[in-house]
Amino acid sequence: MELVDRFDNKRIPLNKVTERYDKVEGEFRQSVHLWIENEKGEFLIQKRSLTKKVFPGVWSITGGAVDSGETPLVAVKRECNEELGIEINEDNLSLIMSYRREFDFVDVYWLKQNIELENVVMQPEEVIDVAWVTKNKIKKMLATKEITPSLNIYYDTMLNIYDYYILNGGKKFDIHGNEIKSN
Repeated sequence: MELVDRFDNKRIPLNKVTERYDKVEGEFRQSVHLWIENEKGEFLIQKRSLTKKVFPGVWSITGGAVDSGETPLVAVKRECNEELGIEINEDNLSLIMSYRREFDFVDVYWLKQNIELENVVMQPEEVIDVAWVTKNKIKKMLATKEITPSLNIYYDTMLNIYDYYILNGGKKFDIHGNEIKSN
């Protein structure tokens, strides 16, 4: 059983812990998504285990629920290590957006890190395959429903945010969402 902290619709803690999949109107848990990009501009995606409750055998990105007592930053690092055996270099990690879904708040992180597929250690209960794919391939996979539909909600927005804030010299933020001021 995965236990999670609950929040109100403004992300204020309710000082309440429940099972991850409990759905209570007006209460939210926290989740994290991690986009891993290599120096070629490809993204690391993973195929969900066939035994998963939600979207078994479908391609996705690394992510999951923030456990009770955890911060989203700790959770994204844990999920990446648990699912793929990858240690995150925090210097290359950016929180690029947060949004609210029906029953959770999702923090979306971007990691710029080269990873050799042969060094990935998949957690069989979670992941059965990994691959590097281009941005265009992900768009096609979203259109053909080969990738989890929850990513369709924000994929284009995320790329726009990344292009502006990370690549084109716009404002930059640290992993806690605080603006990094230029000297």
